[in-house]
Amino acid sequence: MPAKGRISLLLLLSPIAASAGEVHFKITRLVLERDEIPGIGLVTSVNNLVVNNAGQWIVELDTDHPDPNADVLLLRDGVVYLREGQAIDPPPATISSFDSVTLNSAGDSAFNFFLDGTGGLNNDSGVYFNTNLLIQESDLVNLPEFSPSTPYIGFFDVKINDAGRLLLMASIDDPNIPTSVDRALILLDSDGGNETVILKEGDVPPGQTEQVADFLTGPHATAINDLGQCIYAVDLTGDTAADIAVYVDHVLVAQEGLPSGVDGRNWSTLGSAKVDLTNTGNYVISGGLAGDAATNLVIVSRTGKVVQEGDTFGDIAPWKVTGFGSGPVLMSDREHVLWWGDWDDPDTGRDTGLFLGDKLLIQEGVTVINGRTVATVRGIEDGYKISRNGRFIICELELFDETFGLLEGAFLLEFCLGDVNLDGFVDQIDLGIMLATFGKCPGQDGYIAAANLDNADPCITQSDLGVLLSQFGTTCD
Repeated sequence: MPAKGRISLLLLLSPIAASAGEVHFKITRLVLERDEIPGIGLVTSVNNLVVNNAGQWIVELDTDHPDPNADVLLLRDGVVYLREGQAIDPPPATISSFDSVTLNSAGDSAFNFFLDGTGGLNNDSGVYFNTNLLIQESDLVNLPEFSPSTPYIGFFDVKINDAGRLLLMASIDDPNIPTSVDRALILLDSDGGNETVILKEGDVPPGQTEQVADFLTGPHATAINDLGQCIYAVDLTGDTAADIAVYVDHVLVAQEGLPSGVDGRNWSTLGSAKVDLTNTGNYVISGGLAGDAATNLVIVSRTGKVVQEGDTFGDIAPWKVTGFGSGPVLMSDREHVLWWGDWDDPDTGRDTGLFLGDKLLIQEGVTVINGRTVATVRGIEDGYKISRNGRFIICELELFDETFGLLEGAFLLEFCLGDVNLDGFVDQIDLGIMLATFGKCPGQDGYIAAANLDNADPCITQSDLGVLLSQFGTTCD
């Protein structure tokens, strides 16, 4: 493509398949370094990204625009949506920088922006539903769980579900909590109302004798599903060998020093845990196990181990998994787990990749996209996301170009509608799986989440069968 080629969503539609035809999807280049954003400049890097059930997407980009206060933007479905320096409530504020980037199935977003032009440093951030200001730093919390005149003093992260509920990791300053910066996990509606405190610093969670000293505040240390259920990790006072615990709502699901469900081994460290929660009630957690240091890193779900350091499987055999990077661990409602992995191939130019379960989707040094080899699969905090329905994955890759060297970009992976087993065909095999699990709901024997094809309830119903039959006989290419 030309060095300054305009963005085109259809510029690349390349069928990619794993060996033996096991997983098929198409990949679309959304935006690439050196692409031109008309009137602004050339793309220089990708900072964040998200995709929803309809394949709508947002990518946060940096550009070479000469004004450093106006060079970063959010590109939504190929169109500039928001930009640093743009006016936003409350007047005369402008956007200073972006933090959380979210997108639900209705096309709505929850953001926490840093602001310029607010007249101070104690009110220069806010929580937004799309571009509507809900809470500004220094606003009073006004909830019975907190002392009167308790202000919001910052925001770590905000998420949104398909019901329009927001999950907010907030910093507050309650005079009755000893520390000067206190933390609370709060649910609220998209109009800012119906605020509910899930847990706050100083509370004693169920099953504990120690208070909450803090929460894990990273962007992948919390999640919310469409039912309003939340998963999160708390840091307790007391024994540091058992002070990190993971909860779904108020149910303890993991804690340092307690069994992990893997080979009789206990959790050793959850201080950097990544978590996710589905509408089926399943969840994933990454962390460290006590015992053998060569097999201590693990990703588990509610039902058991997903993958562990030291594992090997078809797509990387005979090599063994050595780590999971700093990226998220994500699970769709079809209960496919998206993760980044490193393995011990002595050829370090081809020893990392992006996985869905045990299937290698994109491999550095091997996968070729439109004539360019993938040089880096970004296993970083904002390197990849999966839509709730599991049909779309958005990821950040670096490609090697013979003229320009490494080019960073955002790419969309799309699986075929109705393809239960992801083999590239909607056929009798898919129908057989669907019929075998028809009428089942999560938790029932015989439930197969991969057959959850609609965007409605997680049970396998006529709606899911209808999606499959509407595509029956098609080939995914």
